Amino acid sequence: ALLSLAAGLACGLLLSTLAELVLLRMAGEAADDALRLDPGSLLITLGFFGLIFALLLLVSLARVGVSKPLDLLRSEVRGEKPPRANWVPAAAGLIILGGAYWLSLRIEEPMTALLLFFAAVLMVILATYLLFLSGSVALCRLLQKNKRYYYRSAHFVSVSSMAFRMKRNGAGLASICVLATMVLVMLSSTGCLYFGGENAIRGLCPYDLRFVFRYDRPGDWTPEAAEQLQAAVHEAAGGRERGMVSYTVTDISGYFADGSLDVDGYTRFLDLASSPSALEHVRNVYLLPLSAYERLTGDNRALAPGEALIWSSGEPYGWDVLQIQGGRPLRAAGTLQSLPFRLTTEETLATTYCVFVPDWADRAQELHDYVESLGMDMVYAETLQVCCFDLPEAEGEEQLQIAETASRALRELQSSRGAAWSGLNCTAEESARSSFYSMNGSLFFLGILLSLVFLAAAALIIYYKQLSEGYEDRSRFDIMQKVGMTKPEIKRTVNSQVLTVFFAPLLLAGLHLAFAFPFLQKIIRLFGITGTPLLIAASAVCFLVFALLYVFVYRLTARTYYAIVSA
Repeated sequence: ALLSLAAGLACGLLLSTLAELVLLRMAGEAADDALRLDPGSLLITLGFFGLIFALLLLVSLARVGVSKPLDLLRSEVRGEKPPRANWVPAAAGLIILGGAYWLSLRIEEPMTALLLFFAAVLMVILATYLLFLSGSVALCRLLQKNKRYYYRSAHFVSVSSMAFRMKRNGAGLASICVLATMVLVMLSSTGCLYFGGENAIRGLCPYDLRFVFRYDRPGDWTPEAAEQLQAAVHEAAGGRERGMVSYTVTDISGYFADGSLDVDGYTRFLDLASSPSALEHVRNVYLLPLSAYERLTGDNRALAPGEALIWSSGEPYGWDVLQIQGGRPLRAAGTLQSLPFRLTTEETLATTYCVFVPDWADRAQELHDYVESLGMDMVYAETLQVCCFDLPEAEGEEQLQIAETASRALRELQSSRGAAWSGLNCTAEESARSSFYSMNGSLFFLGILLSLVFLAAAALIIYYKQLSEGYEDRSRFDIMQKVGMTKPEIKRTVNSQVLTVFFAPLLLAGLHLAFAFPFLQKIIRLFGITGTPLLIAASAVCFLVFALLYVFVYRLTARTYYAIVSA
């Protein structure tokens, strides 16, 4: 205990500053190299681990106290009863694991995937323990029935000893598999979030600056007011903007089914505990004037009142009619393959329909009145004016200064002239970049730190397990040498046993990672990462690096085990 505490605190103090510098660098923050010591943290650490060692001492004393000396002396030669192959728990483990894999392959919506991910994790952990505790015994029994495999010097001793020990081995191997899966999932997901930062930022901020003006009522918006806002943004940006895009939109969200959007249906998917799958029916509908589409594209579309052009961020809109609760039905006169402006990934996280109608003002007012009659907040049907553009000549702090200056000027304009819009939100790409790396850099650092802890735990579990079993097996190998087993045959036997014990958890962890991939793919979309190749590359690299470290521990363990049993 004293040696562990002294060495651990010394290493902790030496590495804490390095860890802090790495964290701040990954989070994009300024750092200094000052060494900070907190006596309170040292005392808490000493007390926590001192309590653990004290409990270990009490448990050991209790075990010795209830044991008879004669039983302890005879424990080496008493032998073990061969465990039975229990097929029911093994089958239950396969069924539970198949259910978790099925969930991963079935879920489509990112929010639903996030909600069900932790349930699937618990299912995988339970199934892993059942398979290793019961399935491993059954596997050893099957191997023993295969005479061509079992009655070989390289397999006979290893399989027979594992069959007797699988009650103890199973829990250790399951723990190693679970820890390995945690390492692979954490590193691949957080690494993908960190290294896919620039693409994610461009998805979150498709323009360098984006101003969103909110109207209390659709009637407050007029074409003249929109032109005044666009001119005010141009003036506030100092004329440095490029490719300005301006459009008006009424934003509605609700529960969608069979071509009908239920604006009052939030209770159907807010009750996540009872029906998380209801999130798959969430839809955002952006109602826009047809004149905005024609102005931005130069493509004149002749639509009658009651008709609409529809663009979908997911699957193409497949119904002839769109019925928004509280409004008149719209006939889908055509679908659009692209938009004349770029939406953010946050806007398209749930499937979004952009609906262009010729009579936008009347329909927006209808929806506003309906939502107001329900007593719902206007965020469920709000009218927005969006102005966005790029600033190719301004980067970094200069971009943030322009955004701050423009926002201040626009708010002063609103307060002094009593403009029709009531709220303003400004999004700058540089600000989003700072927030993104601050959060995801911290997550990646945490993933690395926890992965190192889990990797060390897995290596220690299997190393000391093989070490203790080496001393137990030494007498068996001594007998086998006396009846003719040579040193090379002992080495082959050791390699066979250690390979089986080592690489079964690694292979199953790789399988868990492969089936967790659809879950991870959808969850990282919540953070703005949409690149599947990046996640594939991150997962493959993490598995290869982990496998190399795993092989190193295997070689060390096999060498130590061989030295013990061949002594």
